[in-house]
Amino acid sequence: MQLFFIENVILPGTAFELPTSDYKHAVQVLRMQVGEQIHAVGSDGTAYLAKIVAIDEATSSIKALAEGVALPDTELPLDAEIICGLPKRDKAEWIVQKATELGANRIIFFSAERSIVQWRPQQIDKKLQRLQQIAHDAAAQSHRRRVPQVVYWSQLLTKLPEIGLNLVAYEEVVKAHEDFALVSAFQQLNHAVSDTQNQAEDTTIRMIFGPEGGLTEQEVARLADRQVQAVGLGPRILRTETAPLYFLSSLSYAIELLKGKNG
Repeated sequence: MQLFFIENVILPGTAFELPTSDYKHAVQVLRMQVGEQIHAVGSDGTAYLAKIVAIDEATSSIKALAEGVALPDTELPLDAEIICGLPKRDKAEWIVQKATELGANRIIFFSAERSIVQWRPQQIDKKLQRLQQIAHDAAAQSHRRRVPQVVYWSQLLTKLPEIGLNLVAYEEVVKAHEDFALVSAFQQLNHAVSDTQNQAEDTTIRMIFGPEGGLTEQEVARLADRQVQAVGLGPRILRTETAPLYFLSSLSYAIELLKGKNG
């Protein structure tokens, strides 16, 4: 069933309009008709089953009626952010699409010392617009409840928040076979998510990844000075486009699947 993101809050049992930008895809590509059911997510992240009640070709508008019961949430129970050194070619698009499907809340690219590709100032807005559209489409396809934000940092250290759990994937940790820190981090997050007595505790996890060639020792050292912990991602060395997906998949397993099994 097709999902659409609505710009306003959806009230159960009331009618609403789909964004005009979705009209062509819904009517001409998907060939939707009056009476067809859809999923719709309001600006507050709440989703409803809805039925199309009117299609107006003259105004390129689609009106739908929401049912009275909200659909289950599909978001991770915490905010997961990936921070990636600029990769080559179309790897940024791949990372955004797959990271969105795996539940990332924010996807950040930064210029690392070994980044072969650099974004010129006049390119940044256009590139982010393209990546944001990819995130939107992937969020709809995977039935997310929100679209992750895609941003660019020209300087990593000046932008990196101190609140939350900040980690960096570093291949030297893998080579030394000291890759249990990630497990400990997930256990810490599980405790924070499960602690209903302390809702004010920040449950944001950020993982930093290098570009092709990885991060330099100096970059990792500067991150360590900011209390960013270096971790490994299993016993193998992963490519720059694979590592974020490994992290997000492992996070989902540790926070969602294991909790559901043990709960």
